[in-house]
Amino acid sequence: MRKKLARIFMTTALLAGAACGAQAADVPIDAKALFDAAGVDGTMVVYDVRNQRRMTYNTARAATAYSPASTFKIFNTLIGLETGAVADVDNDRLPWDGKVWMHHGKPILPEVCNGEVPLRVALKNSCVPAYQALARRVGAAQYRKYLGAAHFGNADAEGPVDRFWLNGHLQITTYQQVDFLRDAAAHKVPLISARSFEALDDILTIERTPTYTLRAKTGWATSGKVDVGWWVGWVTRGEDTYVFAMNLDMPRSEIGAQRQPIARAVLKQVGALP
Repeated sequence: MRKKLARIFMTTALLAGAACGAQAADVPIDAKALFDAAGVDGTMVVYDVRNQRRMTYNTARAATAYSPASTFKIFNTLIGLETGAVADVDNDRLPWDGKVWMHHGKPILPEVCNGEVPLRVALKNSCVPAYQALARRVGAAQYRKYLGAAHFGNADAEGPVDRFWLNGHLQITTYQQVDFLRDAAAHKVPLISARSFEALDDILTIERTPTYTLRAKTGWATSGKVDVGWWVGWVTRGEDTYVFAMNLDMPRSEIGAQRQPIARAVLKQVGALP
């Protein structure tokens, strides 16, 4: 009986501890005017790592899951390197299947994607065929293992192994994007080695200045009723790290150009960018 009571007490204590460590209420971000100016619905979440403070615009949408689309290339890069599906980011060139990537009848990828490319080029230019070739090397079983260990969105890798992050099977919320990216920035994603994190840090960097470094990736989800655009990543500024994820509806393709200006304005507002 005493052992049973002790187990009950321990379980209660653990649950209480989890509740105490739960995320505090979000600090609201005043970004309505930015999204209204673009004429679209959207959300943005920023997490201040040092102060353990999560800031959000549009909490309801931030909790809504969408296809990660090309933002999955961040995790896909880590998985590809860790499994040995690709040897490195510069020398192991991923093959092209000969098909130009189209959307609404128009090519949407840079010309460099229509050929064999290394990961550094594939990530920078969001070369879908290259990452599809990588996925076929990785295989569904490995994806299930890594997605499950990292609790990445709904961790659904069903469907063709080279399309599950594009066709709506894999889904992730903006909050979950930030949770994953916080671990990626801290080099704490399960099953991933320091070597793979260092390679990702290198090729994900889009700006490096004397005062900050910005690592980020766009995404364009086309599997829903309305296209959804993403921009996710993190800023390191001295001893501070700010992890962020934003998405917005893209009823017209030209709205995609609004992702970065909106997100950068928010990052400046919260002190992540100068």
